[in-house]
Amino acid sequence: MAKMDQAQIDSFWQARQRFLHTCLSTEAPLVKTHNLSTLCNENVAQAIALFKQVELDALGLVDNHIDSITTLAHNIHECISNGGNVYISGCGASARLAVLLQKLWNDEFPQLIGRVIAICSGGDVSLIHSLEQFEDSLTYGVSQLTNSGFSNKDLLLGLSASGESPFIIAGIEYAADGVATNSLKPWLVCNNRIHDLIQRNAKHIATNKNVHTLALDVGAMALTGSTRLQATSAMQLAIASALIHHQQPQQIARQLQHSQAYLTTLDLSQLHLLTTLESEIIRRGEYILYRSNNNLLALSLLADITERSPTFNIAALENYATPPAQLSQFYLSLSHISNISLLWQELLQREANCLNVPSIAQTSNSYFYGFDISNISPRLHTTLDKPQHHALWNVNSANNLLEVSLQDVAISFTLAKDNITRALMYKLILNAHSTIMFGRLGAFSGNLMLSLKPSNHKLIDRAIRYALYILKTQYQQEFSYETVANTLFAEVDSLANNESIVNKVVQRLLRG
Repeated sequence: MAKMDQAQIDSFWQARQRFLHTCLSTEAPLVKTHNLSTLCNENVAQAIALFKQVELDALGLVDNHIDSITTLAHNIHECISNGGNVYISGCGASARLAVLLQKLWNDEFPQLIGRVIAICSGGDVSLIHSLEQFEDSLTYGVSQLTNSGFSNKDLLLGLSASGESPFIIAGIEYAADGVATNSLKPWLVCNNRIHDLIQRNAKHIATNKNVHTLALDVGAMALTGSTRLQATSAMQLAIASALIHHQQPQQIARQLQHSQAYLTTLDLSQLHLLTTLESEIIRRGEYILYRSNNNLLALSLLADITERSPTFNIAALENYATPPAQLSQFYLSLSHISNISLLWQELLQREANCLNVPSIAQTSNSYFYGFDISNISPRLHTTLDKPQHHALWNVNSANNLLEVSLQDVAISFTLAKDNITRALMYKLILNAHSTIMFGRLGAFSGNLMLSLKPSNHKLIDRAIRYALYILKTQYQQEFSYETVANTLFAEVDSLANNESIVNKVVQRLLRG
């Protein structure tokens, strides 16, 4: 991991007070999955079934917010009818969700392409390489919005699972300040109770009369704190339903019912064969290349693969702008596209948005286009030339089936007929597969993430709290929050891929 400078450390200490107040439901451990890591190793099929049930529980709670989702749909319709655009802003997993929502809109309304605009903190490179540090930036939260052309005739949806992302809050505050009689109030879409957010910050943006809130409180995550899971799924179902049915909001309740019913009947009983096989391939230090023929599926694959890096502290996908020093154990290739520029144009259905910050090379256009996930990617040739070290995970959408194969294992799933449900289906399968796989690889204990990358304020706090918990429950040792934090800052510079920052901090403190 890159060295953490003193400015980042000072910034964390300035922001830390909010972490010491009311615990947010998105950060709490889920009782139902307390033994998830054990199940991952002893009964993979049961672990997947448990994961699916937790996901269904969360999606069922979206029904509680039908009135707010309907109001959002009316706002979207008013905005589009009056010539405005809908901006969807997100960080990390919610940024990748914003791009997926943009794709769902474009596919449903090809005559309105460009009217829903996704803004990713860190720029579009966030789709394939996590730039978590931008989440804490107030400045970029506003500048990315204004540079994208946002005006007072437009509608802003700020997606923040925690409800506290500075990047998102800054953008919403900017939009709220510009609200006039002819303007639409911006929305904060989050996964925590507004009451809890205000307890942590009495001046939280949710208290602003010019801001709408959609607080999709779906409880704790299957893997503690991992909002890429149920939290993002709930947002995906709610916002996609409001977007796609903005002309007929009365269809939203039927959409929720349909999607939930389909996923309830989705048969994941054979998925454990793939999960077990892939975990053994990765355990041997070998490689997986996912190959797909569908753009919506590709965005779902890209989100899941990219999110593995910060969640489990593994090497990010390599970039071919310069010769890669290390290959990621996972990569992606789109079998139907052979041109890099065309590939990203098709996925985004617009030009790539790169920040080009001189001091951050990963934000440049050249870096972005160095990610070659086409069918002529150098990685594809490496895979085919050295099959003994690489495995192809073919995942294709055709003939009303999602067909998945890896070596001698091949399974299929019946596709949902509508894109909202189909995208949720892809997400559920991939999230269940990758989470259980990394449980088998020892990346978490019980349902606590041990190998996360502490690359922003939220993740730093999470690693500190997990270390405190383990020290107290497993070793009966009490340390102050400050002591554990300073130990983390001392250890993080030497953190290697596949190492656990939580375990490193615990062991250093135990040594004294």
